[in-house]
Amino acid sequence: MTYLWKECWGGNNINTIITHKVNCRDCFRCVRSCPIKAIGINKGHARVIEERCILCGRCVRECPQQAKQVDNQLKKMSLAIESGKRVILSLAPSYIAAFPEYTLADLAERVARAGVSAVAETAQAAEKISEVYRTYLQNGNTSTHTMISSCCPVVVNIVERYYPQLVNNLATVISPMLAHAKMIKNQYGHDSFVVFAGPCIAKIAEGSALDSQVDAVITFEQLKDWLQQAPDIVDKPVTAGSTLLLPGTSGSGRYFPITGGILLPFLTQAACEDVITVDGIENCLEVFEGLSSQEFTPKFVEAMACSGGCVGGPAMGTCQLMQTKRNKVIAYAKNALGDKYQYPAAASKIELSRCFEAKPINAILPSEDEVKDILKQTGKFTVKDEKNCGACGYDSCRAKAVAIFQGLAEFDMCVPYMRSKAESFANIIVEHSLNAIIAVNEKMVIKEFNPAVKRMFGAAKEIYKGMSLTELFECSDFIVAAKFGHKIVGKRVEYALYGIITEQMIIPVPEHGLVIAIITDVTAHEQRSRELQQMKLETVEKATEIINKQMHVAQEIAGLLGETTAETKSALLELIMLIKGKGEV
Repeated sequence: MTYLWKECWGGNNINTIITHKVNCRDCFRCVRSCPIKAIGINKGHARVIEERCILCGRCVRECPQQAKQVDNQLKKMSLAIESGKRVILSLAPSYIAAFPEYTLADLAERVARAGVSAVAETAQAAEKISEVYRTYLQNGNTSTHTMISSCCPVVVNIVERYYPQLVNNLATVISPMLAHAKMIKNQYGHDSFVVFAGPCIAKIAEGSALDSQVDAVITFEQLKDWLQQAPDIVDKPVTAGSTLLLPGTSGSGRYFPITGGILLPFLTQAACEDVITVDGIENCLEVFEGLSSQEFTPKFVEAMACSGGCVGGPAMGTCQLMQTKRNKVIAYAKNALGDKYQYPAAASKIELSRCFEAKPINAILPSEDEVKDILKQTGKFTVKDEKNCGACGYDSCRAKAVAIFQGLAEFDMCVPYMRSKAESFANIIVEHSLNAIIAVNEKMVIKEFNPAVKRMFGAAKEIYKGMSLTELFECSDFIVAAKFGHKIVGKRVEYALYGIITEQMIIPVPEHGLVIAIITDVTAHEQRSRELQQMKLETVEKATEIINKQMHVAQEIAGLLGETTAETKSALLELIMLIKGKGEV
């Protein structure tokens, strides 16, 4: 039976995360790490299922081979700089934890030397978004449902795809990134090229939306790489017309990248009782389940997909402890609290509302019989056979069976099944081998052997695991192999007691303390070789006898021929002498 996924592979997240197949090596770590199983496996290679993906970035962070790569828009920014555009960097407030080696002014100067016209804190827009939520909470909720914060694009993706029934609960307000791009272009001109830098991969897709005024999105990791790859920029003069650091934040917006940061500046203890603050995808999923079942109905849910908030983002590019990052953000925000900042009229007059769309995952589920059929094909005939080990990346064998039905997984992803299959295949070979295969430990105690051992050596006594090899035959070669680690290949050994001649290959396996021998019975072959050798000897003897006789005959013939020749020569000489004698008379 062939199983195919019943969904298309396209989506709004196209090319945000891509997989380089050449680096993807059957580890399934991305499947294990993905909280909503948006990874498909085809011929051992992983692929992000864009329709399902929430762009949390875990697969990118977890991939040990770096096969998962994030869309890099640095080239777009570089081209904008080269073309002379006014490039303004919108810097996410979590930067203080990502770039501890820089002050904001130092970082602004460094990027300015690379051609960026100015740097502005996204916290400027975060303050405006915070005011929207504060107004909502202070004025009271006139609606009958809970409001869910919509600043985190991963949270939005989760709700739109996996909890479409909660789409109307999402706060109809844009994120600080989108709001900041609008503010910058309203104040500095719509020909400005706005680049957002932050720790979030999902922002790349959000910034590429049709209604976005963000021209490029880069991660903190990419920004760091860009600065490190251009060390000579420290010597470049600041681009003419650069204002370096754009003014403007009173500090409250700098709390946004930590858990509870949206409401932290103004939330009272009384208000806390009707507010849920949640971070981490699994925790968010749990809260959304509770909201869907109306198990609880708070007034407001501040949800962040990354543990600890944005400071725990997948592209922060820092290994600092979570609490350290949180402390830096809080200290930085407190430094600016109380500062009065008046937004320019042009920057203030922006549209902050937005709408959301339900995008449910329409995956076809298999019937119970189809699940059982798939389980049987991986050796799972009863519930006890379902190990639920999670090695394939799925929480249970049944979950993997569903994934196979949907074309997201493959049968050979089951590690216990493949191991059992490999062992079974190996056992078949060993059990049916005509060669005797025997394994002993360093003390020459038999640990394993196949039936051929009994056929060769079991006529005289019973062979069993745990007996000493010395009880079967002299084993000095085994001892040498175990002691010195020398492999012995092709050695002929005759066992007169058993009436056999063997050819042996003895292999030491020191890491397991074993010596393995493969013994081939070559008795018949050896007998044929000996018979052939005897035939050769007899032939040589016969040939020698014939040659000797022939030589004797040849010598007798030669003797007779010699006497006749002498007599002929004597007669001819006499005849010549007679002829000469007559002629002289």
